[in-house]
Amino acid sequence: MKYGYMFYQKPLKPQMKTRPVNLGDPIQSYAVKNLYREMGISEEDMVPVPRYDVADYDGEECVCVVNSASNYEELAYDSHFMPPSPKVHAIPMSLHLHRELPKDELEFYRTCGGVGCRDLFTVNYLRGLGVDAYLTGCLTLTLPKRTEEQARAADKIYLLDVPTDVMKIMPQEIKEEAVTLTNILRFENPGHSNRISVEDAYEEHRKGEARIALLRDTAKLVITSKLHVASPCLAMGIPVILAKNHFGDRFGFIDRFIPTYTSAHYSEIDWNPAPVDFEEEKAKIKQVFFERVKAAVSRIELEKMWESKSPLYEIDYNTATSIAVRKIPFPESPFRYAVWGIVLSAAYYLDEAMKEYIPNGKLIAGIDIAAEGTYCGEKIIKPEDIHKIPEDVVIIVAAPSAKEAAKEMLLASNRPFVLLKGTNVECYHLS
Repeated sequence: MKYGYMFYQKPLKPQMKTRPVNLGDPIQSYAVKNLYREMGISEEDMVPVPRYDVADYDGEECVCVVNSASNYEELAYDSHFMPPSPKVHAIPMSLHLHRELPKDELEFYRTCGGVGCRDLFTVNYLRGLGVDAYLTGCLTLTLPKRTEEQARAADKIYLLDVPTDVMKIMPQEIKEEAVTLTNILRFENPGHSNRISVEDAYEEHRKGEARIALLRDTAKLVITSKLHVASPCLAMGIPVILAKNHFGDRFGFIDRFIPTYTSAHYSEIDWNPAPVDFEEEKAKIKQVFFERVKAAVSRIELEKMWESKSPLYEIDYNTATSIAVRKIPFPESPFRYAVWGIVLSAAYYLDEAMKEYIPNGKLIAGIDIAAEGTYCGEKIIKPEDIHKIPEDVVIIVAAPSAKEAAKEMLLASNRPFVLLKGTNVECYHLS
């Protein structure tokens, strides 16, 4: 079995001379690959699934965890995200959605076994559409905590895409010591494709992983406005300050663990935050990930097992009752009938078989010693009340337990009747 991860080959527009890309995207894919490794999955069994072409994917069949933000790009660019290709057994987890969903995509979310959502907004949005949705947070929260040795060796402060207003009030000693970086890269538009090149996409992924390694090994403090900087830092045990003029709905999980400073609260920033102990919560997220992936693989293997087995015998899928009904020499003209013994499922198979194969028969009553109410829309009567129904009504005895008593009573009354037992029939007084 192959295991897919989101591959960010970004869409292009002809009028765009360069394409901005956010290292936060491949960092999310890195988190998925890291979890696959923890499951013992080899690098050779991990395959890239183009994030913007999941619906059109035609590569190796794979189980694929789909963790992504899906909003404006589905509308602004040529993108075929969901529902997934038949070759992608998609597991939505750590998914953010903020757009109107087409019917086929919504149906996929309703039937995929549950959608793990990155943020509370997406949970509420999908639940409102009848989708089984639950909060996972971002899968970058599962990155391993750095070692104590790595933490002691870390001596750098990094400013990653920090708002200008935060820079204005930042303590001078932090400014003087800090290294300024950005998670936004730009790639040249070749002008002849609707996607950045595969080489550029792989370079973006490489740089995303390198960024994580840099922060893990050297950061003693990170100040940022980027979600996929703050979330990995939280997971790795790096002190982080998350500040942004305004937080959108994508951030509705990380605020449970670290402050999310908006412009109204910049004056309250703690410039010396402590790392957060997140290991217990991290373990719970990982457990759900492992269970969902293993369950998907097990189901695929089960389905392939049955597909590979050829039947040794041809089975007649008709029920015994259907076979028996077609043996009975019912009148060719319209007639009425009643069913004796309606507490067993055979009586309901009988109703279906009569409607399909004997359309000139009309049910007028059910007969049972114990049941009350109606049978297939007709009144149920007791056996002792059989004399109240017309004598030409054919009585079909469907319950084996009633066979002997019914036979004795009905023979004495000279009524037309049939005894059913499996595929066998005994017919009396049928003309």
